[in-house]
Amino acid sequence: MTTASPPPIDFAALGRAELADDGGRALDALLLVSADIVDATRQAVAAGYAVMPTGGLTSAIGSFDYKKESVADFAGIVAIRPKGAVTADIVDAATPIEHLRTHEVALDRENGLVSAGAGLTFTQINAVLAEQVGPNARVLVDLTSIGSAFVGGVVATGAMGPLRMRPSMTLDAVVLADGGEARVMAGDDLDLVEGLQGWTGMVAAARFRFYDVPPSEFGLVLPVQGSDIDAVAGLLAYLEPWTQVHLPGAGGRLGNGDTVLNGVELVSRDSLEVFVEHAQDPARSKAQGLLQSCEYAGADWLACITGWSENSVDDVLFSLLDPETETIGGVMIEYGVGFSSGAEMDTFRAIREGAPDLARTRARVRPEGRMKPWTTSTDVNVSVPADAGAIADVMAAYADYRQAVRTLARELAGSGVDIELSAYGHLSPHGIDPHHRVTIFADEGLETALAAARQAVLADKRTLIRDLLHAAERGGGRVTGGEKGAPSLVEIARAAGGEGRMPEELRRRMGRARAAVSSAPTNFNFRAPDEMKCAQT
Repeated sequence: MTTASPPPIDFAALGRAELADDGGRALDALLLVSADIVDATRQAVAAGYAVMPTGGLTSAIGSFDYKKESVADFAGIVAIRPKGAVTADIVDAATPIEHLRTHEVALDRENGLVSAGAGLTFTQINAVLAEQVGPNARVLVDLTSIGSAFVGGVVATGAMGPLRMRPSMTLDAVVLADGGEARVMAGDDLDLVEGLQGWTGMVAAARFRFYDVPPSEFGLVLPVQGSDIDAVAGLLAYLEPWTQVHLPGAGGRLGNGDTVLNGVELVSRDSLEVFVEHAQDPARSKAQGLLQSCEYAGADWLACITGWSENSVDDVLFSLLDPETETIGGVMIEYGVGFSSGAEMDTFRAIREGAPDLARTRARVRPEGRMKPWTTSTDVNVSVPADAGAIADVMAAYADYRQAVRTLARELAGSGVDIELSAYGHLSPHGIDPHHRVTIFADEGLETALAAARQAVLADKRTLIRDLLHAAERGGGRVTGGEKGAPSLVEIARAAGGEGRMPEELRRRMGRARAAVSSAPTNFNFRAPDEMKCAQT
């Protein structure tokens, strides 16, 4: 029996891709949606096109500084999007991973492994596991966007979520499509794909280890005062034992006892207020209730704690209480709000993700009479011991950054340039990364003023990164990179004053990434920053 060759792709008939680079410049690119990523990249390279992934629904997969001269030697750019599906198609467990199409899943129950095409979401994969293995089986890729982000995009960006685990923590193998035969990468070679944004090729499929988690999902919201750094640090240090995730063998049960905290995240009060203005019930009503909790507690942040447990949310709350102080790490629970499995958790997630979603949306939309907004978000993951002093040192660096941005906003008030700051993100001691998104709006014609404000914010951001590097070193912690993989490493190196000033672990990762990118086909690495395409000097 022979397999028919895939039909030739008529590139001249493809539509245009609606894409822009980091600076908002439109790309001159074609869009190709395919269920066979290996064949799509092979034909695109053979036809002389530069190739970039798109549609992974992660925030960095399509970003780069677009210059037409960088693709002058190619027939053009083809943006390839994995074809998705409403539900995953389950194929025979013996199907080789390199033969999976973008919407297919192969389940190896005996070995605790699940393989999936690049166009599926982790919600879809977990639905297959729930049906075929059991309701508590899941892949521990812990993105808050598991219902939208594609497998290919998550692996390519190295995206992390509340657990602060890179995909490679549970990743067994990846299929890389770089214009030739499919390449199956495993072990240390996963570093040649994960977090490299498609600069070495496109992710066609991935195989993950899956695990069994406790049956009940819960959420707990505690109002806290962001300016009280010591109180926030004390809370995080206290919660650290419950945030440790001990991975068993593939297919096994998490060994953390009755309760596992899989996330401690931040939502600022002002972000919540914006969410209430735009949200629909029931999320709107619940969010209004959380705003009241902030008001009663005199708080400007919400610490959103999520996890799995054998117990009800009320019992979880009791188990987290310090019996001597009747607080959770010094935080009074009088105004805390609990959410349990099902519709309540869906509402909770809508609120928790509403703030960053609205901030990102505002940064993309051009208001009438104003120029396209400029935006930047912090992304430095800092892991520190369960020590309140070390955590407070990290949080103080963010407080200084917020103060610097707000001071600049006041100085520019009434000038036609407005600055908004939205804070949200991760507070787990294993990865403190509370994203601070700054968005600048300027009236038309104020290009020079916008550029000056942008440079001022970037200078403050570089100071923040240097402060975080110093705080981690002082507190016995480490900076582990960021959620955007290699782009995060590049940003840290630039802020530190050069690669030689980075921590040794990050220098090693940067060097390995550079070696992979610089040796990749130019059809893919054309988007990479200069630091990744040439030998270190």
